[in-house]
Amino acid sequence: MLPTPPPTPASTDAPALLPITSLPASERDALPPLKVTMHAYSADPARRFMIVDGQRIGEGGRIADGIVLIHIRRDGAEIDVRGRRLLLPNP
Repeated sequence: MLPTPPPTPASTDAPALLPITSLPASERDALPPLKVTMHAYSADPARRFMIVDGQRIGEGGRIADGIVLIHIRRDGAEIDVRGRRLLLPNP
């Protein structure tokens, strides 16, 4: 009988997402600016927030019409843009 390999440590962040900057120009132009000026990641989800277009937003908050901040990650934030999950990179 072969030994069982040790479990692979789970990543603390979600899988890779398509960065919003990789969208075609026509799709990016249809979005608000989404300028990130601050990104605060913490192991405690209650302490995570971003400042996007001058607004302080926590996980689950609405960034703009049809755009929701789903999860703040170390490398940026997972956002939902009208049903499509994308990465909004940190500044």
